[in-house]
Amino acid sequence: MEAVGSSPVVLVNHLGYDSAAPKAAIVAAPAGAVVERLRIVSAQGDERATVDAFPTASTPEQVPGWRSAAYARFDFSELTQQGSYRAVATVDGVEVRSAPFVVAEHRIPSLVVSDVTAYFRSQRSSGEIDRKDAAARFYGDDSGRTVDARGGWLDASGDYSKFLSHLTYTRMMSPQQIPLCAWALLTAGRELREAHQAFETSQYPRLRDEGLFGADFLVRFQSDDGYFYTGIFDALTKDLDERVINAPLQDSVRTQRWQAAYRHGGGLAIAALALASTQDASGDVDADTYFASAVRGFEHLEAHNAEYLFDGQESALDDYCALLAAAELADAAAARGADAGAFLDAAARRADALTARVRRDGSGAAYLVGDVDGRPYFHAAESGLPVVALLRYADVIEQRAGAAATTTATDATAAAARATAIDLIRGTIARVDAVPNPFGYLRQRVQPVGGEPRDAFFFPHENETGYWWQGENAGISSVAYAASRASIVPECDDATRERLRRLAADLTSWVGGLNPFDSCMIQGRGRNTVEYSGVYQNSPGGIVNGITGGWTDEDDIAFLPADASDGNEWRWAEQWIPHSAWFLLAVCAQR
Repeated sequence: MEAVGSSPVVLVNHLGYDSAAPKAAIVAAPAGAVVERLRIVSAQGDERATVDAFPTASTPEQVPGWRSAAYARFDFSELTQQGSYRAVATVDGVEVRSAPFVVAEHRIPSLVVSDVTAYFRSQRSSGEIDRKDAAARFYGDDSGRTVDARGGWLDASGDYSKFLSHLTYTRMMSPQQIPLCAWALLTAGRELREAHQAFETSQYPRLRDEGLFGADFLVRFQSDDGYFYTGIFDALTKDLDERVINAPLQDSVRTQRWQAAYRHGGGLAIAALALASTQDASGDVDADTYFASAVRGFEHLEAHNAEYLFDGQESALDDYCALLAAAELADAAAARGADAGAFLDAAARRADALTARVRRDGSGAAYLVGDVDGRPYFHAAESGLPVVALLRYADVIEQRAGAAATTTATDATAAAARATAIDLIRGTIARVDAVPNPFGYLRQRVQPVGGEPRDAFFFPHENETGYWWQGENAGISSVAYAASRASIVPECDDATRERLRRLAADLTSWVGGLNPFDSCMIQGRGRNTVEYSGVYQNSPGGIVNGITGGWTDEDDIAFLPADASDGNEWRWAEQWIPHSAWFLLAVCAQR
């Protein structure tokens, strides 16, 4: 797919804009073009609604490395009146109009929440797959033992696996999958109520019940010893007889390692189950069972986590996954009137460990050291999760578990956790703003295999998996969620708060279509949505992997490029459940 802008075009968020949220339009045009004016006008032709978003001339700028158009950004956040509008630019004397867009109160959650709940419903394991998984076998095991692994969600458009995480043989690339989705669905209702207090929707019980469906699977997918299994993988054969419990390596090589460490989904499984135990309803099991499963998983990983790592070395991922697990357990214990001390102690240790990982680049911007080799922490699917975990921990101490904080977890540690979170998200802002970046797209401090640390827009192709890189809609949505959460803490000054609100809006707008390809990433919404496969079709409400660095030049930008070899379409056009989970949280929390 080619980027737009060979002739001038005005780009907007296809989903529209929440009335109170930051708003931007971008003019894409050939290098050297001059944008003389941009106005926002009523789509019905009512000129009384005209807003001069940028009445003076501007020369679009090119993003370093992107061999696409030049871009001029225009902010029109002051437009809060509900209605249907167009952005109208005058470029080199010629008027160019955007597609119509809507501004309305709660506009984005009113579309997305129902889409995402319907998407997860469609991804539920059912039928012949569920009948097979009712007695799931282990790879290379002839003992006859089985696990009832019914339920959960199938991983992606073309992958019918059920993963707590894959890429478990790496230190810093294991993504949180089914447990994240369960936790996100259960968390989304709370975020929606806090950020959009006047929003009325029938979706709250659907979010809860879908999250409980995921929690039910996690209860079944836990061993008698206490650990959770990593996943069920068929080596991409789609052969039901090849569906076995295992943790695969590169090239679908299956292994007899299936114990999930904190970073392999074990931590988020504990967090999801603890949160499930606090709900006002239950799924297939009761609240006591959810809580007991979470406690058993926590106690087991506190004793055995390093044993389940391929290299025996914990990384930043273990710290933030264990932190979120302990924080949710502390909250759940306090809600039950139980002793939360052990959970608060563990959370404090992990929060301190994350703080100890903070380093600064040459400009002074903060980042995390990710592993024992000193590489910077970077991630394709959850780079906002360290900030999210730190802020959730601080919330738990102050909102519910504070009365039980008789151990090292005190108000001072909550403030310290928030300070670390703000430091990290300010580092993200500094990298985003360090180069011409009119879309406000995420930049991370990365380190390719064999290379030096550097700041980059997209995930490096040369990485420790040996093969895996793809569009980063989950990762940027996780940062959007983290930005919204960080924007409301008392340690956040007004200027940082407004910049975080704009970061969150920019990243969710990118998914919604305000990107160089004018493509909405959500199936069934917007325009120019790409198709993955006629055989493995995408589902309404799901989100595709998204935009990457260039196929041959990683500093460039690509989206389903013509020069990519066959069989690589998944990197851009396949749907994956973490994208929808993180985007759900991002739009529910956006203010």
